[in-house]
Amino acid sequence: MRKKALLAVMMAMVLLLSGCALVVKDEAVDNAQEIIRLGDQVFTKKDIKEKVEEQLYNMYSLYSMYGYSFDVTDPSNIADAQESVISSLKEQLALDAKAKELGLELTEAELEEVKAAAQTDRDNIVASAKSYVDDAENMDEAALTEAAEKMADEAGYTLESYIESETRTRLNAKVREYAIKDVAVTDEEIKADYDSKVEADKTSYEGKAGSWASAANNGSTLYYTPAGVRRVKQILTKFKDEDQTAIDDAKKQVTDANSAISTAQAKIDAAQETLDVEGATEEEKAKAQADLDAAKQEKDDADKALLAANEAVTAAQDKAFANLDEEVDAILASLDAEGADWQAIMDEKNQDPGMKSNEQGYAVSADMTGFDSAFVEAAMALEKPGDHSGKVRGTSYG
Repeated sequence: MRKKALLAVMMAMVLLLSGCALVVKDEAVDNAQEIIRLGDQVFTKKDIKEKVEEQLYNMYSLYSMYGYSFDVTDPSNIADAQESVISSLKEQLALDAKAKELGLELTEAELEEVKAAAQTDRDNIVASAKSYVDDAENMDEAALTEAAEKMADEAGYTLESYIESETRTRLNAKVREYAIKDVAVTDEEIKADYDSKVEADKTSYEGKAGSWASAANNGSTLYYTPAGVRRVKQILTKFKDEDQTAIDDAKKQVTDANSAISTAQAKIDAAQETLDVEGATEEEKAKAQADLDAAKQEKDDADKALLAANEAVTAAQDKAFANLDEEVDAILASLDAEGADWQAIMDEKNQDPGMKSNEQGYAVSADMTGFDSAFVEAAMALEKPGDHSGKVRGTSYG
């Protein structure tokens, strides 16, 4: 999935950053074009491409984490990413120049902290990359780690890049500390700034609970909460692997049957159109009638296949849920026990990675479409803080 996403991003970049110039240039010369310069620091067209690709992939990953789609080839998304990247790079060049002007440097202790933080980030990305290594199940740990490290390096996630990023982050903080060291902000100014942000968010989200929830789940800092939204945590118990496979196979049968129905209907329409044409020969009509009869039979067969496929999905899901009953019942019993600690139980039992990275819980509203409808319905049915639902049968994961 990651490779496909990156390929799509790269294809989109070719279309975007080549602009309207359809004449093919020497690639090296084209990539070396200066886009941003400040003093002796330069970002080329190639640099911009790579950073826009990275931002688009990060957005794709973030949206996927919460069950949303993000089209990395959409011209609007690409334009937004390009504008954001160029703006950020301009700001970074200005901060770098100021740090150099002020002679700001990291202490030896800070450099050691940078290296430790960078190593942790590098180790985490390598651990994550292991799940994307081809033929991983046939490798020992050393070979798998080596392959994952190579994959991370090729994607630009090197230890050196993390050290550079962390160093720059800390120098930026020093520049900001210098800039505000003599600034005094009054309580009135703080309140006025806060109130202005509240009013801005109220204008944006009043009566738009779904938009607010989406923004909250995307990590936006929000200063106003409209009616109709709530934060909800869940404990997901995922289907067993074999049950998930059975469900996926049955759903593919549904997709195939729907495709067959569409194909048959197109044949029916084409044959009927020929029969309705004035002046068609008897031979043409006879052939069209035969095609129509065959297409109708084809559609009848596809309709039956769809019915059987839907029944197979239901049966596979029923079996999958039955195989979770004992485990889920035990979790519910622990939640209902006197003195139960929801957070501790969730930390131990939850199998939803998105939930683990969202300490406040998911933002939910009744009109949301990005989450499983069963989850949204159960979330909105809770009456007060601290309540929990019973079993909720999701349609996708458990």
